[in-house]
Amino acid sequence: MIKIIVAIAFYFLYWGVCFLGTGTDKKNLMGLRSYPEEVQNRVRSDHQLGKAVPKRKSTAAVWLSNLLLFTVVFSALGLALRGVLNLDGYLSAFWYFLAFSEGLGLFDLLVIDLLWWRNTKRTRFSFLPEKKYYQNPKKHIESFWRGIPLFAAVAALSALIVTAF
Repeated sequence: MIKIIVAIAFYFLYWGVCFLGTGTDKKNLMGLRSYPEEVQNRVRSDHQLGKAVPKRKSTAAVWLSNLLLFTVVFSALGLALRGVLNLDGYLSAFWYFLAFSEGLGLFDLLVIDLLWWRNTKRTRFSFLPEKKYYQNPKKHIESFWRGIPLFAAVAALSALIVTAF
């Protein structure tokens, strides 16, 4: 039961980080790659925001940075709560981190991306406030599919780190 409570608490903490990362044009620019192509093109062609658009990163660079980020976060969580979560062997740690991380990916898709992100005004750019531009879920679904092998790798690495120390 404690494993589920920790996971749910983390999921909502993650949502809080997503919430705090939105709300202004400047903040929303940081997540531009997750916006529908039409919105990305409009932002890039905007005379003010176009100048502030972050440099595009390759899918491999994003994947590797996410691998590092989530491995560090999950390993720290696992090391801090190893006894409480009964992560006493590699397999128990791996299966926990796999369920935990894939659950996070599903939570991110269903709750954050499809329910909240598409409907909140916080993610809309000030020059393009109409909801209709933000409804295409393609980028979010693609991200979810890319996250499956990513989170499997994170689970393997985090389990290795937690059981090695």
